[in-house]
Amino acid sequence: MRIRKVINGQQVWRWEIAIYLYLAGMGAGSYVVGTITNWLFNPTLPKMISGFHLDLAKPALLWGPIFVAIGAPFLILDLGIKRRFLYACLNPKTSWVARGVLILSTFIVLGLTVFGISFFYPQLIIDRPSPWLLLEIVSVIFAIATALYTGILLKSVKYVPLWDTPLLPVLFLASALSTGSMGIILAMMGSGLLFSHAETILLAHKMVHPERILIVVEGLILALYLITRYRAKDQGGTSVRLLLFGKLKPLFWGGIVLIGFIFPFSLEYIYSRCPDCPELLYTTGFFLLCGGFFLRLGVLASGVKEQLPMQKLVEIKANLRVLKKD
Repeated sequence: MRIRKVINGQQVWRWEIAIYLYLAGMGAGSYVVGTITNWLFNPTLPKMISGFHLDLAKPALLWGPIFVAIGAPFLILDLGIKRRFLYACLNPKTSWVARGVLILSTFIVLGLTVFGISFFYPQLIIDRPSPWLLLEIVSVIFAIATALYTGILLKSVKYVPLWDTPLLPVLFLASALSTGSMGIILAMMGSGLLFSHAETILLAHKMVHPERILIVVEGLILALYLITRYRAKDQGGTSVRLLLFGKLKPLFWGGIVLIGFIFPFSLEYIYSRCPDCPELLYTTGFFLLCGGFFLRLGVLASGVKEQLPMQKLVEIKANLRVLKKD
């Protein structure tokens, strides 16, 4: 008699953590892409309001820290304010949650500072003195650290083999840059259409091709990640089978592969041939951003906990008893 065991992913970290991972990653990735775009092209959309010269192009480029700040409370919501969260935050030497709070807090403060100053004082961005450039570089470093941390947080959970690999932070960084880049493109398209600014729309068009490259890179990293985890012993391979062939396969093949990769790449290619159809780009953005969330949800849901040696022994003895009875 063959004994079939029902395999389920972990149930401790659920949709709240998925939202946190998604918003933190996308916000950090968009800030990196937006800041680099600002360095290379320095798009401006000046307007005088109440005596201030405001640069209305900057909100479309540097909005990332706002989304990170929105996503952080979901981590607190899942851990619980009174118990696990406060305990973890007080132990930065042993807790990646505490280290993450420091990284996220620093990035949010620096990012919002750059966002606010560049919005109200666009001339400072044009001149770019050394102290300001240093502030931008440090904020980008913490943005990259924030995107990596979303994967490091899961990797620190040693009892889930699917997460215990250096490829996971790299995968989440690639996804953060891809979703963040698309967020920047959509924001620039929206601001350009709203304020009739052709330069901003043209720059958004130029970013579509690099965005396609990011999709391909993310897809290759995801494939490598799944292959290495499938070859891993015990529950690493079980997690991959659960995601690809088990009850989570609609989420993987439909939500991650089709919505997150195939649809966006195909639509961006069509848009590159028909740039007069902005509806294609907005549809692409919708699919890609949804796919980024499904990726994190799938990685979380398919994480099967490693069995303890004693638990394995008990299961083996139980299976032997059933075989003897048959």
